[in-house]
Amino acid sequence: FIYYFAANYAGITAHELWSDPKQYRMAINKCYEDLGPWDVYYPVNPRWPELYTFIMPMKAKWPGRELPDDSICQLLEDEVMTREDYRWLVDISKKIGPLNYFAYFMRIMGRAYPAVGEGLRTWAFALPRLVMHLASWRYDFEMMKRKGATVLYGWLPEASFDTFSLARGLMNFVMDMRDCPEDIKAAADALGPGHIFMTRLITTVLGIKRSEIWVHRSSTDFISPKAFRELSFPSLKDHCEKLVALGINPILHCDGNWDMDLETLRELPAGNCIIQFDGPTNIKLAKEVIGDRQCIFGDVPPDMFCLASATEVDEYCHELIETVGKGGGFILGAGCEVPPNARPENVKAMIDSVFKYGYYS
Repeated sequence: FIYYFAANYAGITAHELWSDPKQYRMAINKCYEDLGPWDVYYPVNPRWPELYTFIMPMKAKWPGRELPDDSICQLLEDEVMTREDYRWLVDISKKIGPLNYFAYFMRIMGRAYPAVGEGLRTWAFALPRLVMHLASWRYDFEMMKRKGATVLYGWLPEASFDTFSLARGLMNFVMDMRDCPEDIKAAADALGPGHIFMTRLITTVLGIKRSEIWVHRSSTDFISPKAFRELSFPSLKDHCEKLVALGINPILHCDGNWDMDLETLRELPAGNCIIQFDGPTNIKLAKEVIGDRQCIFGDVPPDMFCLASATEVDEYCHELIETVGKGGGFILGAGCEVPPNARPENVKAMIDSVFKYGYYS
């Protein structure tokens, strides 16, 4: 998961990385040629902050716009979804079915970025840019496949529960969990078919039958295991099961601490899901609890990339390969992303460790 780091390493700004596809490709290629090769490409290069709403339904401050060119984007806890929108989503879903996905996210985009406008103006702004972005992605995917790398996913939606948490803002959403939990569950169920429709459409167009599912707000850093089981997991499980039935493998990006939710994750379709953990989750415990059912992805933490020596990174990766990788079902990588200020020699040490230790006899 390399993007801001690629900009720093290639000597360009974050604004150039995200606003110019040619600069993005140059930076990724430089990392690949100098520090790689790696065998999995993890694409993140949104050209327009407005389209980023489809991934993170929040208002963003963007490098080169509200922020200096070399800053990373900042997501704001503004309220771009109202409590009434839960029932609106249920009602609109009865009328337009899976097209509710577009209706919901266009509604959120118009609120997050008022200059885009509302109603048909939002659609007129977003749809041509979405097509342009997907065409650029297809070009990037073919470029990486020619290098011998597998493209990790073809689409990357936020899980329904987590979508609402981000769009409502954390404090508002916590109150919703107390005051109207049934509305949250009903809206999550209603949005599900739209998620499946969009994922099936784009993964088919791009030819990558895997989908990232961001689960940013469902860990015990945010909600209790009880709340996870009752409010978040039902729609997440349904989403994963339906994708698997369509031949699409879900990849859960699980930020935060999931130690107390690992048993619940066992209920996801066995042998079909990849689950990416970052530093707060005990990845060795994850191997014990779900390693016989799910592929585990991670977990070189950001502080190690930035502060450790290359030798320490090599030793840590070797240990992960021998323990979490025992018997297979493991993808070695950054816990969440390679931080912008990572030491290049440490990134290379992680990649090289796979060639040194990652073979099965």
